[in-house]
Amino acid sequence: MKYKSLTQKAITARFSMTEYQKIEELAEQSGSNLAEVLREAWRSYKKKNDTSKELEKLKTSLLKQTFEVCSAVAGLTENERVEAITELKERLGVLNNERA
Repeated sequence: MKYKSLTQKAITARFSMTEYQKIEELAEQSGSNLAEVLREAWRSYKKKNDTSKELEKLKTSLLKQTFEVCSAVAGLTENERVEAITELKERLGVLNNERA
């Protein structure tokens, strides 16, 4: 199959008439066209998805750091620390197969 462009590819999608009209109205309000509205929706989705992933990484990192600080302050031995990690995983359901 030969493409007209090596850097772009068209996508065809069907929308209900109601959805189509809403997209069309949005395009008119923004002085744009249907394709640009859909491209912007995709960019917005990707940005939100990327932000969610970054927030999840930050949450995990903060949890690990907090655990390490608390372990150090409590003066846990390595065995107590491993036991505490196990209990933390059970209680929070996080850090699957990760070392805190």
